[in-house]
Amino acid sequence: MAETRKLTDGQRFRSAGTRHGLVALALFLSWTAADSWYLATGLMLANLLSILTALVVGAWLASIIHEWGHFAGARLSKSYAPIVPDVRGIFMFGFNHGKNTRNQFLAMSLGGNVANWGLMLLVLMLIPIDNGGRAALLAMTFAKAVSVSLFEVPIMMRVMSGADSEQAIEDGLGNGSGDRGTVLGYVSGAAVWLLAA
Repeated sequence: MAETRKLTDGQRFRSAGTRHGLVALALFLSWTAADSWYLATGLMLANLLSILTALVVGAWLASIIHEWGHFAGARLSKSYAPIVPDVRGIFMFGFNHGKNTRNQFLAMSLGGNVANWGLMLLVLMLIPIDNGGRAALLAMTFAKAVSVSLFEVPIMMRVMSGADSEQAIEDGLGNGSGDRGTVLGYVSGAAVWLLAA
């Protein structure tokens, strides 16, 4: 049996970037196809498909961008954050709480939040919000940014006040703040959609 060649971190980085980049491109193209169909025909079915596709695409793009934001924050702060050997889903790297400092954890955490709000601003600036599907894309990216911030900012605040980063995450997962953040994120996204559509 041949021994599997171990990939370097740089090779795993390129593999993860390629995989996530192709997924993001395919997602965005699926939404633009539905949006174009609606613009060309004005059909109600095309409008509905554009809205539904925008919700799915916005959620997945926000998740991918969020993970890369965390990764950028980790690497920019020189954290020990190796890319996992086989990236199959969204999660692509490990953050070692024991080997990294509090400031490195905060940089990693902040990166994910900045990435989500940056994506929402890009949608707002680059895409005219003049139909239901485009409003849905903005609404979903806004919802995900709110959701992430409501969960992660309190954790960051506790860590800034001296809490252990790993324990702060466990506390956040255990006290339901993630679920509350998700609900409030979707409610705020729905409000944005109603205002923008």
